[in-house]
Amino acid sequence: MSSEDKQAVIVSAIIIGVCLLIGLATGGYYIGKGSTRFKSDVRTVTVKGLVEKEVKADQAVWTLSFRRASENLKDAHARITADKELSVAFLKKQGFKEEEINLQPMKIVDKLARDYDSGQANERYRYVATSAVRVMTKNVGLVIKSLGETEKLLKAGVLLDGQMDGIANPRYMLTAFNELRPQLLAEATKNARLTAQQFASDSGAKIGKIRSANQGTIQIFGSDGNDESAYYSPTSTPVKKIRVVSTFDFELK
Repeated sequence: MSSEDKQAVIVSAIIIGVCLLIGLATGGYYIGKGSTRFKSDVRTVTVKGLVEKEVKADQAVWTLSFRRASENLKDAHARITADKELSVAFLKKQGFKEEEINLQPMKIVDKLARDYDSGQANERYRYVATSAVRVMTKNVGLVIKSLGETEKLLKAGVLLDGQMDGIANPRYMLTAFNELRPQLLAEATKNARLTAQQFASDSGAKIGKIRSANQGTIQIFGSDGNDESAYYSPTSTPVKKIRVVSTFDFELK
């Protein structure tokens, strides 16, 4: 092959290579434009689904606390023991089962034995005894009824200590929340779809499938309006309101 023929072959190869590069670049450009157009054609609408449901607490924790003071240790112990025995008898008479009643440990403070209370030596009562009886039951209605009967304990000489360190007493709780969750989320989804359908109708479109969903927030409120969602929140009302707010992205057709 002559040098002229070789040169012609090289020029032809270069031309073919350039044409291939131009073709690939052009194809990639149109493919990219097609993908962009496809993505822009997918329209969505974001809506929130709200559902509120009123439910009753299914568990109650009721603590009957006692405090006795005396200048004699045995006397303080005897008084607090009598308070516990009378309270247990009262609870059983109200209809609580034995396994629902729990005796809390007794604590006795000797004021003279505390170094930082040296100025209390002249106090009349040296010993302070505290204890409690706790009821944990699913019978919420019985707790509510028995609260109105505690005057009988007072007549029997039992003084209930009302200091609960800010904790509601009784505490009414909702333990079956996880069983309600699927139903609440389903209702929230339904409400969100209705809202999306209204929006789509106004814009001349139709609702398609859900493209994304966020469970959002779930809150529990007492009938007094207090937020009881946190673990240490007040739970002083036997009727609760559960609120679910979820966010959904629906496809528009």
